[in-house]
Amino acid sequence: MFGSLKSSPNEVRNMDVDVKEFLNQRRFIVLFSGGRDSLATLLWVLDNIDHDDWKILYIEVSGNTHPLCTEYVKRVCEALGVKSKLLIDGREDADFFTCLRKWGVPLIGKYRWCLYQFKIKVIEKYKRYSLIYVSGVRRRDSWRRKGIEPIEFFRSSETVVVNPILNWSRRQVIEYIARHGVDVNPCYKIYGHSGNCMFCPYHTKEMIVLTLKDPEWGEKILSSLTFKGRFSKKIAEKWVKLSRKVELQPLTYWIRGG
Repeated sequence: MFGSLKSSPNEVRNMDVDVKEFLNQRRFIVLFSGGRDSLATLLWVLDNIDHDDWKILYIEVSGNTHPLCTEYVKRVCEALGVKSKLLIDGREDADFFTCLRKWGVPLIGKYRWCLYQFKIKVIEKYKRYSLIYVSGVRRRDSWRRKGIEPIEFFRSSETVVVNPILNWSRRQVIEYIARHGVDVNPCYKIYGHSGNCMFCPYHTKEMIVLTLKDPEWGEKILSSLTFKGRFSKKIAEKWVKLSRKVELQPLTYWIRGG
């Protein structure tokens, strides 16, 4: 046994435990972004967890999240009968594009300010409820995730992140959602991604072009790109270059100097 639903994350350090068994004995928070992977994770929780002591946290990245994504999350949670569990939050004292102009394109690692400033700072507000978070991370999405474990303990924050679909393929995710008869986020059809982060330095070329086709978002993104370091310049130039594939006027935009 691992103790009560409110047990400390220190208990799981260095333990080889079953994800389902672990979560069935603990209070936790599901991180739901509106994307396919986090949707599959939420459905997995509904299928596998026997207790009702958990919440859903949806984080709006202030200024960078499409309203369609937020409305979709509300609609799905209502359809699944978990609307009462849904917490919608985001920073009211900061704007993503203001930070983009100030700090440049967020990088992988400690300089990924978008994650720390707009996600983790919001998550930290809910530590009193639980230090255990359920994520939709999948290893196959990036080689950087090859070392991730199904249950990870983070000493610095005393938190535990549980990854139930860590070893799933994209096909498994899509088929799992289809079996439950749940519609995917409409932003995928329009932009190629969930719309939780309209600008992301790791969007594919197709996602970038589809995003820039939206005049409102295209203008907001292109006018906020900054030249602050080699990586930022490379990403900014990529977006400006791809803007030529859509009906915008790319020459009216520029990369801001550092």
